[in-house]
Amino acid sequence: MKKISIFLCTFMVITLLVSTAFAAVIPTKTNDFYVNDYAGVMSESTKQLIMQNSTVLQQKTGAQIVVVIVKSLEGNVLEEYSLNILRSWGIGDKKLNNGVLILLSVNDKKSRIEVGYGLEGCLPDGKTGRIQDEYMLPYFKVSKYDEGIKNGYLAVLKEVAAEYSLDKSLLEQTAPQKKSNNPLE
Repeated sequence: MKKISIFLCTFMVITLLVSTAFAAVIPTKTNDFYVNDYAGVMSESTKQLIMQNSTVLQQKTGAQIVVVIVKSLEGNVLEEYSLNILRSWGIGDKKLNNGVLILLSVNDKKSRIEVGYGLEGCLPDGKTGRIQDEYMLPYFKVSKYDEGIKNGYLAVLKEVAAEYSLDKSLLEQTAPQKKSNNPLE
């Protein structure tokens, strides 16, 4: 009996520690589900662009692209943190598993595009890495987080829209801008 009590206590403590480690962020508001800027780096125009396009995308396909910006990962592993948000927030259609999370941790200087299984065909790891390398990281390196997020979002949106053969006129889309490696531009 004593062994069972010790085991249960140990299990409860470990469960509590694990759950609190990942309970760092929750969606900001129901109506702003697609934009969660806890670091305060996004412009209103970028937030509106993401909200409008993500709303249309979700209505037409069930797919969701959500942006989360945090100040810090607070010691959590980037991949685990992003996957936990994708799953616990229920990003994307539950049956189609077609959610995408774009995560930026400003102070840690880390970003990740986490993709649900239903969109891994159009957004494999190699492509999400290239999107970050070409459209996001050059801006992040010079602290232009808003531009990097906007361009990364538009690049992801373009891929997801193509996967569903969406008419581009349905989305208020402008082409994402690549930035050269010259930070002085």
